[in-house]
Amino acid sequence: MLKNKYIILCAIFVVLAIGYKISQKPSINKEQFELGKVKKADLAYEVTATGTINPINTVTVGTQVSGIVEKVLVDYNDDVKEGQILALLDSSTLKEGMEKSLASYELAQAKESKAKLNYERIKKLYADKLTSKASLEDAEIEYKEASANVLNAKADYNISKKNFEYATITSPVSGTVISKEIEQGQTVASSFSTPTLFLVAEDLSKMQIEASISEADIGYIAPDMKATFTVDAYPNDKFYGSIRQVRLSPTEESNVVMYTVIIEIDNTSRKLLPGMTASVIIKAQEALGVLTIPAMALQYKPSQAIKKIINNKSIMNIEDNQDIVYVFDKEKIVPRVVTKGLSDMTNVEIKDGLSLDEEVIIEAVEPRRR
Repeated sequence: MLKNKYIILCAIFVVLAIGYKISQKPSINKEQFELGKVKKADLAYEVTATGTINPINTVTVGTQVSGIVEKVLVDYNDDVKEGQILALLDSSTLKEGMEKSLASYELAQAKESKAKLNYERIKKLYADKLTSKASLEDAEIEYKEASANVLNAKADYNISKKNFEYATITSPVSGTVISKEIEQGQTVASSFSTPTLFLVAEDLSKMQIEASISEADIGYIAPDMKATFTVDAYPNDKFYGSIRQVRLSPTEESNVVMYTVIIEIDNTSRKLLPGMTASVIIKAQEALGVLTIPAMALQYKPSQAIKKIINNKSIMNIEDNQDIVYVFDKEKIVPRVVTKGLSDMTNVEIKDGLSLDEEVIIEAVEPRRR
């Protein structure tokens, strides 16, 4: 009788142990996970940047002579033609200097003519043996000195004439006056450096954005790529441009290496003004109608309890462009090796390893407490 009780107790213990072990095996259902479907979608990797809108070519107009500003003939925003007079300096002193140089030049020419006649006369006398060789040599030296003085006087006259012409300030290009630094009656001095009088933008119908791109994104950028941008002045308008140049000289901002990218823009409407800040979006890469999954699915890692019931032994070597995702299939979690493509940081293109409408695990959901 005692023996039978012992056998019964042992059987009960074994049954309880088996039941406890079975109860420890995790049960899996969809409610425990957040899932995402494999979908077809268009992906684009976009590089964002900010930059300043500037004219393509801005010419600084200065003066090489000092003087009092007699007249200013243009104002801000005036359109000017190449060679058009912008301002006049008081040229009375410069004109007197030019006339004095001209007089010195004419006097030097007269002395040269006299020295030439004297040299030719003595040369003839020497040929007739009526004068010494020393006299001929002296006459020749005087003639050469007179000729040199003519060249020197001519150079002085040309310089004074050019300075007189510099008193008339003209535009070197056709464009728009965007800056005016002088007023009538003001004195300008060019003793040490050429003072800036005007800034002329050559053509405001075509402008450019100087955008700063970080070194992390510069590898995606290439000439002729299209760009869109907005400005604060017109928040509801979208403008377009194309990349003309990626400058190789880097700058450093807050320990981040930046490169300047030049974006050409059409400004026929004249809505965009120099100095405006542009918020730029460059569509660096694009994939249309491809299979995609949420990027968070690549970050999901199963817990230790889930790992016990998943067969990961078949997954051996994974290449650089591959990753593992976990698919919820028929109440089972199945690991899959997928080949990745383009990513827009929210979704990832899947080139191989998944089919349309399959469900991948994004993350585990915490069970609700009763």
